[in-house]
Amino acid sequence: MYIWFVIIVAGVAGLPRLLLSRRFAELQQAKLRERKSITRSRRMSLIIFVIVLAFAAVYFTRWGHEVWIEIAIIFSLLSAAEFFFQAQFPSLESLIFQNRLLGILYLGLSIGSYVMLSRV
Repeated sequence: MYIWFVIIVAGVAGLPRLLLSRRFAELQQAKLRERKSITRSRRMSLIIFVIVLAFAAVYFTRWGHEVWIEIAIIFSLLSAAEFFFQAQFPSLESLIFQNRLLGILYLGLSIGSYVMLSRV
């Protein structure tokens, strides 16, 4: 059952970024025009990254290997990268490129999730 949840979540994250990349970029750029927003995005990327690394370290050393948790770790790392790169490169063209790239990566994660989870 969770296979469809994972696939849908990754697909919902990827499709709008590909299909509406310019509109998403315009909205993100408007949000990032405020200095506090850039600082908040950098801080969020760092917090997410540290939490994911800590969780991954505990997960891989203490628990068994569940595929869906590994997929969640990858999804979280993509989210952290998205926050970080949006704050680092807030120009419209950079944001459009980031949206397209992340859309491809999220859709790839969705397809990879289907392949990996259908085997379980």
